[in-house]
Amino acid sequence: MSEIEVMDAVNTDKNAAMHSMMVMEQWGNGETYNEDRWIERGRQAVRQTLEGMFELGRALIVLKEHTPHGRFLEISENEFGIKRSEAGRLMSATRRFATPQMQKAQARLMDLGKSKLLELLVEEDVTLIELADGGDINGHTLDDVDRMTVKELRLALRESRETAAAKDKVIADKNKKVDELAEKLAKKGTKEPKPQDVASELTMRLSTTEIGVRSDISRLRDLFEQLTAHGEAHGFDHRPQMVGCINQIIRDAESLREQFALPEEAPTDSVLEWLQGVADGE
Repeated sequence: MSEIEVMDAVNTDKNAAMHSMMVMEQWGNGETYNEDRWIERGRQAVRQTLEGMFELGRALIVLKEHTPHGRFLEISENEFGIKRSEAGRLMSATRRFATPQMQKAQARLMDLGKSKLLELLVEEDVTLIELADGGDINGHTLDDVDRMTVKELRLALRESRETAAAKDKVIADKNKKVDELAEKLAKKGTKEPKPQDVASELTMRLSTTEIGVRSDISRLRDLFEQLTAHGEAHGFDHRPQMVGCINQIIRDAESLREQFALPEEAPTDSVLEWLQGVADGE
């Protein structure tokens, strides 16, 4: 390094130090800058803001229960500066976290900030409790949600609802066929149904469950692509979570195989026993 480059580096450090001193003098009470300390202060401020949000929600609930509709809206707008829709969301959030189970989850979810917390309220209580307890929403853990922007979280939640709705429709269509078969069996009166009919119904139920499981697994491809793209863009390595997910699914499947002593390959050279009667014309 040349003498000029050394001097430039020294001057840059001096300028940075002077700038830090000016900033800390104005905004940091003259303290020496420490990143970890100010991150923690920021987190505390976020928590206090959210605690204030729930306290405001309590006040709104009490006021709403004691004032006429028009008066309540007047107080909300004139005294607190919030519109009807926002007042509704605050009261809804406060009521949601009033149960003992949700209060346990509240501490961790509050670290996400007000905007993300309000976005998450579209989910069921049990989903939020599981998320706070180390679970996930459509493959996204609490840490993933923390790293998302509010827009990314909103999109992820919408995709989760759309995927769930599509899966429910497939399962509902299958269940309808199963119900129709059960109804036909019931119309036959008290006579015991044929083993072939029972086997057919059970097989259809198995098919319905299989479709649901495979539908869930197929969602992993898109999620893995998103995790890979996110990792490449921001320097995160999501492979441990991805491998762990796949390994757990494989272990669960192998556990079923062992429990019922199932071979790795299904027999293909004979008619299924419960279809034998059908094949023979019974």
